[in-house]
Amino acid sequence: MKEALVDKRSAALKATLALISEQGFHGTPMSQIAERANIGIGTIYRYFKNKEDLINALYIEVKKRMAEHIFNHSFKDTPVEAQLKQYLIQFIRFSIEHPQELNFTEQYENSPLITEETRAEAMRVLEPLMTLFQRAVEQRLLKAMPIEMLVAMLGGSAIALAKLYLSDQKRLDEHTLEAGVSAIWDLIKK
Repeated sequence: MKEALVDKRSAALKATLALISEQGFHGTPMSQIAERANIGIGTIYRYFKNKEDLINALYIEVKKRMAEHIFNHSFKDTPVEAQLKQYLIQFIRFSIEHPQELNFTEQYENSPLITEETRAEAMRVLEPLMTLFQRAVEQRLLKAMPIEMLVAMLGGSAIALAKLYLSDQKRLDEHTLEAGVSAIWDLIKK
């Protein structure tokens, strides 16, 4: 019985991701989410208080999947710079392989719908990356800027690279990806 409940919750999240990717936040009513998920509208409200709650839950779900993909590869025995570059490569790959998630997170991170609680949870999910950035700062590998600014510069450039490949429908070979990541790294290195 519990598995069916989880499946309905997952179906609602999956439908929300697809619809928001296609139509945006405001163009996606709960009734359409229920229809796409093949569940009753009342079922959605068993799991989520309202649309904002559903979208916040989806954001955390996407961040967790992204973090799992990025951190699933172990680079702990390599220097900090190499670790950051490898995490960046994994982030770009995830973004290319999951364009709906990329579009959703980009829309949502700049939306007034995101709650402080959701922002804090997302930061907890990405804590290993932030710790690595802190180590890079302590080792004087990065320019003297706030970590948030460094992360924004790195993340924004990585997203732009992923979007370039998505828009051209090109296959990203390892050499080109590494060259792109090296160029991005040059933006923030000391």
